[in-house]
Amino acid sequence: MTAAYDLFVRELHATGREYSDGFSGGNLLQLTPDEHLLVRQALHECLARREPRAPIALVLLDRTDQTRATLQALLPAQTGPAVQHDDFELEVAAAIVVLADEPVALDMLEQQIKQRDSLWRSGLAEEGLRRAHPRSDASARLARILRHGGGEQDLLIGAADALLQRHGWRLEDPNPARQAETVQLMRAMIGADAAQRDAALLKVLKAPVQPWPK
Repeated sequence: MTAAYDLFVRELHATGREYSDGFSGGNLLQLTPDEHLLVRQALHECLARREPRAPIALVLLDRTDQTRATLQALLPAQTGPAVQHDDFELEVAAAIVVLADEPVALDMLEQQIKQRDSLWRSGLAEEGLRRAHPRSDASARLARILRHGGGEQDLLIGAADALLQRHGWRLEDPNPARQAETVQLMRAMIGADAAQRDAALLKVLKAPVQPWPK
């Protein structure tokens, strides 16, 4: 077996913080065909146990219609502003939107951000919208949150960062000029000046979405 498979097995049986860290995404792309089959089976078993770390790992390993159908079957039957979803359901939603424009899953992620019942789950939902399929309306949803975020600073910062990354801006960009531009856009999008916010949003939304993973 390869080192990539050995690492997966160690992560599969991890506990505590290492379990919470999930599976190493890049590692899943280095498996041999035989190892690929073994890992896919193991991930399906993780899904059956409702392990939150499994959905996005399966998407990285196996971007197929079968994976999409598997995740589709795991989406909750009931959604809406009054429904609270657990970590596993949100991870399923965040994974399936990488594969396709799935309005039900996108609704779940947007509603989680607005509910603000958990900083962890809100961050998970923002990450899901950041990675969502380029043909989805995830960018418009993030922009809507920024326009109507109610002034909650942590909500606005998370949504702005997700939107910027989705369109190719990163706060840690090695290019100083690009980094400075990113900071300026971030400040405008979360600031109180509506005209500056909308101008920044327009600039970001006009840039192409960067598919995930690259």
